[in-house]
Parts: sequence; structure tokens; C-alpha cells
Amino acid sequence: MLCLECESNPEWIGVANDHLIEILIDHAHCEKKAAAFALAMINRYPERTRLVKDMIDLAKEEIEHFELVVKELESRGVALTHDAGNRYAQQLHEHIRKSEPHRLLDSLIVGAFIEARSCERFSLLAEHASTEDMRVLYKSLLASEAGHYRAYTDIAREYFPVEDVKRRLKEFGRIEADIIRSMTNQPTMHG
Repeated sequence: MLCLECESNPEWIGVANDHLIEILIDHAHCEKKAAAFALAMINRYPERTRLVKDMIDLAKEEIEHFELVVKELESRGVALTHDAGNRYAQQLHEHIRKSEPHRLLDSLIVGAFIEARSCERFSLLAEHASTEDMRVLYKSLLASEAGHYRAYTDIAREYFPVEDVKRRLKEFGRIEADIIRSMTNQPTMHG
């Protein structure tokens, strides 16, 4: 699926179904952080017109998703809790090179992988969530997550040679697969 080199462990869906509230809380925080990441990209690269325009759109959509998930929590009588962090994303970010223009390329690639893995997890939940309302919620989010993946990879191809983007996607594919295989099926969107 997309740029992913491995599928999620099938046992994750059982953990997700058994810990619905934790999944929703983590999902809300993921949407919030995705919006913040898009805004941080604008802040770091304001002269990149294509990036700025696309990141504005992406940030708006991520905030809308954040609001949607927070409302879902509220409808269940649950308040948003403190963000425990995202080990998956942190591990991906560790592989971003520090010097430009490599940092820009790697940041875009990391954004693409986070969106791709979210898309895969949403697909699993859309099919296997234990309640119909959750299946509907995640099905409604699938297309936009795939669109976010495309936004990051399209921006990368705008600013870098296609072969460089392909090569870095492949390198990060191996890194991301190793991270996913090391995870222990936690009740988080990427765990």
C-alpha cells in the first residue's frame, strides 16, 4: 500500500478494538500533530510556494479531522487527555538528515510515511472495527489520508529529481518497516 514495505501486524486490530477510547485519543493527537507539522514546514520553508499552498490545505484538513475525533470522544463522554507522544513518528524523525536540502526532502518523506501508515490503519479499522459507527468514521477518513501522502510526495517531486525521491522513499521504506516490525501492538494509531 502506497510506499509501505510491510503490513501492520494483524493482531493490532484486536488491540485497537479492545481499546477504542485509547485509539480515539491517540488518533486525535495524531491529527493535531499532523496539522502542527504542516505549519512547521511552512515556517521552515516560506519561500517554497508550492509547499506553502499545499501545507495550508493539509493543515486545515488535519484540524478538521482533529475536531471530528474530539467530537467523537465528547459524544462518548470522554475528554481529550495529555499527549503521550508517538514513538513511531519520533523514530522516523531520527532519520531526517540535518543539512539542507536533504532535510527538506527527508521531512517530506517522513510526512508521506506517517500519512501512508495512517491510511493503512484507517483501512483496517474501516473494515474490522467492532462497531459500525467506527467503521464509518474511518472509512470517511481514508481518501484524505491517501491524499495527504500524495501531497507530500508530489511536493518532494516538485523540488527534487524524481530518482532522488524514489531512492529516499525506498530507503525510508526499509526504515519504516523495521520500526513497524519492532512495535508491540499498542493501542495507538501507529503502535
